[in-house]
Amino acid sequence: MPRVAILCFEGSYLSCIAGFMDILSVGDVHLRASEKGGAQPFICTLVSENGGTIHASGTLPVDTNPCATDETYDIVLIPAIHYPGYKRYTAFLNSLGATRLWLRNQWERGAWIGANCTGTFVLAESGLLQGRSATTTWWLDRLFRERYPKVDLNFRSVLTEADRLLCAGATATHMLQAIRIISEFHGPTVAAQCARTMLIDVSQTGKLPYLPLLMEAEHNDTLVTRAQAWLDANMSREVTITALADAMSISERSLARRFKTATGKSPLAYLQSSRLNAARALLETGDMSVQSIAHQVGYSDASSFTRLFGKHLGLSPGAYRARFQLFEDTGV
Repeated sequence: MPRVAILCFEGSYLSCIAGFMDILSVGDVHLRASEKGGAQPFICTLVSENGGTIHASGTLPVDTNPCATDETYDIVLIPAIHYPGYKRYTAFLNSLGATRLWLRNQWERGAWIGANCTGTFVLAESGLLQGRSATTTWWLDRLFRERYPKVDLNFRSVLTEADRLLCAGATATHMLQAIRIISEFHGPTVAAQCARTMLIDVSQTGKLPYLPLLMEAEHNDTLVTRAQAWLDANMSREVTITALADAMSISERSLARRFKTATGKSPLAYLQSSRLNAARALLETGDMSVQSIAHQVGYSDASSFTRLFGKHLGLSPGAYRARFQLFEDTGV
């Protein structure tokens, strides 16, 4: 029977811990119903580095067993962990000496390892992701790249899989991870039945339409902050770098250099992302035509806007609206 260790830490999201267990248990129900006599149900154990009680998100206590070196698991799942800020989180990662070794040993013995959202940092600490594809939560992109430059970070996919290492980019995607584990150990038919029963949409594996296009870097350059505000205020007009530089009373070359240093983007790349984010908001909340939205955010040619939108979001404006438009007020 597949042995599953769910690796818990202080601040682990209880929804992920329980969610992994719940979905695997539903998979076991469908396994029994399929009358596959040779297959065995999952046996889940909650573990932590030293064992004992840890406090999950919301300070809820969770009893765990220690990560014993003589125990071998078929699957190790690392739930998302509350992010308490840069200093505290990096201190936590720096303290994972024994956990790093334990994860490597489990993988070398043949275990699948799945890491979810901020939990992907724990897996990356083991060194197992070096040279392999992985994903993580989009808003910690910069920290992940700086800390693990040898990992091939992929933000186009909700899930990545490489050599029994399964990463997911956001907390709720633990559901897709669990379905993938069920498929691997109980077969695709049981996994599909489980997904249908729990209304888990396994087709939504692309992350692009969910991501904000402006992953803004923190900076202290007040001139660049003013330039960003000017671009946002003038996005509906035809904008040139010359007009922006004149408004900031700085040369075009100096402006471009300072903007790139502060944000990682050129001013016009920033403007394009800002326009597309504004278009997304209009598609989500109103019923304006695509042509009207294109003009509102600064594009005179609706066809060019549609092509650009599709390139960056992976969906046409119409398809984006159909998927993400907010519910109308029903008066209830």
